[in-house]
Amino acid sequence: MREAPYAFGSTYEGEAGASEESWRNRLRDRTRFVAIVDGQVVGTVAAGTGEFTGAAALTALWVDPRFRGQGVGTALIDAVMEWARSEQFDQVLLWVTEVNETAARLYEHHGFTRTGRVSDVRRGEAAVEHEMSRGI
Repeated sequence: MREAPYAFGSTYEGEAGASEESWRNRLRDRTRFVAIVDGQVVGTVAAGTGEFTGAAALTALWVDPRFRGQGVGTALIDAVMEWARSEQFDQVLLWVTEVNETAARLYEHHGFTRTGRVSDVRRGEAAVEHEMSRGI
């Protein structure tokens, strides 16, 4: 979040101040995938039940800048898609900030398209994010 604050709906400061109970609940509510290279975490993504029946949510995809463009993002998206299939979801939804063009291109490359839904990234700020969807 410090490295790419424009890409997340929450802030580093807000997340760093979250209680242990809050973090434990997040771990229970989402399935986490981690990409590891030579024993080092180089990427992460979360997946869980989306807001609509039959929809999974892909959230918080992050790849270490030193490993971008090397297939880590693809591997993480593939892991979420396989998980969603195994959980019998019909589609995967995600939100991407309007300024995160690299992430939007990655999602488009993997078959995600904009749904037309738009939301504020953070309350009181002008930035928006776009919802994207892909069928299973």
